[in-house]
Amino acid sequence: NDKDYQVRAEIPGAKKEDIRVTVDGNFVSISAEVRKEKEEKSGGRVLLKETYFGSASRGFSLAHEVDAKAVVAKLEDGVLKLTLPKRQGAGARTVAIE
Repeated sequence: NDKDYQVRAEIPGAKKEDIRVTVDGNFVSISAEVRKEKEEKSGGRVLLKETYFGSASRGFSLAHEVDAKAVVAKLEDGVLKLTLPKRQGAGARTVAIE
């Protein structure tokens, strides 16, 4: 729309404290680290213990600059939802020559 960008990023297994969103002008960067542990027991004995660790990052440029102070980020069911308001006054302008 004309006022903001809506971005959705699927990051299954990530906690909000493991996700980093950075906005610089019209560039947005999302990075996350995911750690999962799985343990199977039988009769008090550990039969299987697995640990998974992974990281991912993605960066992209938008057509307009973003008002970084007004960005809203929500994590729901493994989906990161970003609302990135377009900065007012950003964009091309004609410059008078003196």
